[in-house]
Amino acid sequence: MQQKRIELLRPQMGTQRALTVRTYGTLGKGPKAYFQAALHADELPGVLVLHHLEKLLAEAEAKGDIIGEVVVVPFANPIGFTQYVDMKPLGRFEMRTGQNFNRHYPDLCDELITTLDGKLGQNADENVALIRTELRRLIKERRAASGPMTDLQDLRFSLAELAIDADLVLDLHCDWEAAMHLYTSDSSWPDAADLNAQLGAGACLIAEESGDNPFDEAFSRPWVVLRREFGDKFPIPMATLATTVELRGEQDVYDHYATEDAANLFAFLQRRGVIAGDPGPLPEAKCDATPLAGVDRVTATHGGMIVFSAKPGSHVKAGQELGYVLDTETGEKTPFSSRTDGFMYARVGGRLVVPGGLLCSVAGANVLPGKTGNLLTAR
Repeated sequence: MQQKRIELLRPQMGTQRALTVRTYGTLGKGPKAYFQAALHADELPGVLVLHHLEKLLAEAEAKGDIIGEVVVVPFANPIGFTQYVDMKPLGRFEMRTGQNFNRHYPDLCDELITTLDGKLGQNADENVALIRTELRRLIKERRAASGPMTDLQDLRFSLAELAIDADLVLDLHCDWEAAMHLYTSDSSWPDAADLNAQLGAGACLIAEESGDNPFDEAFSRPWVVLRREFGDKFPIPMATLATTVELRGEQDVYDHYATEDAANLFAFLQRRGVIAGDPGPLPEAKCDATPLAGVDRVTATHGGMIVFSAKPGSHVKAGQELGYVLDTETGEKTPFSSRTDGFMYARVGGRLVVPGGLLCSVAGANVLPGKTGNLLTAR
């Protein structure tokens, strides 16, 4: 294992932050997998999962079983890790700008199209190698051309440079209260079906562009765009499988979950040829992929306290009561429900809500009317 620290931009005198990066296997040899956790710094299940996965990786490396390269960033957001208000960690948004740590990663698509014009050929492997070479060059050029940066911008570029040429990019998150679920590009389905089944996800939400270029899409979208631009002339595979893995809820920080998840991720790496060995039979999938535009984000019509009657992991029907919002001052009590049949994969962690506030999310099989534009919450 090789370990390095990437010093981030000092935001102020007397301060310093750094990323810890561990690489297992041989740098630049074989397929490359990239893992990171806690990009939203108060989401800790992934940190524990990577702790257990690294034990398995160390054992595999000692036996010479790592065929490719596995890069692990066990804590991807040292900025958010230090943000506390009223004794509570607040790691989703950077407090100085209000920006989401999982948005606005470098979009290299336009430059990539320009630089590849006239260079692609009829050999798919050679095209992939060329595209990755250009991605590595362009991310460095974009960084150099950006001029003075904030520490948040520096963090985004540092993480992007680590993952830009990976075959597999897994960004480990969690929701407030949730069942296991995934996000990926619809161009990566059914390629992601083995990961979906191995992890036992209850929902796999797919979109080609969900909005604001979150981390995973910064690495899947270039391939989507290139295939759209050149795919009828040159063979361009969907060479990077990038996913956001939502490891249940933010309170689900337990060894029994984390060891199982780590074992499943290790088996996935074996199945993908990154690590030698037999991963065993693929578990039966619990779900098929459904469109992110088919998710009903159920919201409150008035303020009050939430009383849920359905739990994450439930299959629900359109119109079924999932709980109610109660205003005890006025006596107003309003049941809420989803517009679609589907899988209720997440609900909010707090029990106070304002008018229009999110209550829960239900993944349906069909696109809902009017679901266009930005498809994510917490922009």
